[in-house]
Amino acid sequence: MSSEPCEEGLLTGHADLNRHLCITGIRQDSGCPLCQEDGDTTVHLIAQCSALMLLRKAILGDFTLPLDTLSNIHWHLLLRFAKASKRFYRP
Repeated sequence: MSSEPCEEGLLTGHADLNRHLCITGIRQDSGCPLCQEDGDTTVHLIAQCSALMLLRKAILGDFTLPLDTLSNIHWHLLLRFAKASKRFYRP
């Protein structure tokens, strides 16, 4: 899997997450498939999704992340977290 679409989508907010896919008309439901909360966005994935708390702690250092700290996280760690979440895997 190439990391470019995943990396670019995380940075621009155009990742293949349900909120973006709902806006573009590809999906009807914008909820997170992992935790069933509304608003499956890059911020939700990186900072808030309860289903990814242990993974977030292991890679990014805490169970949840305050929004004002996201810009301080190195892009390499964000990409590592996104890949480990398996939300961007396509067979």
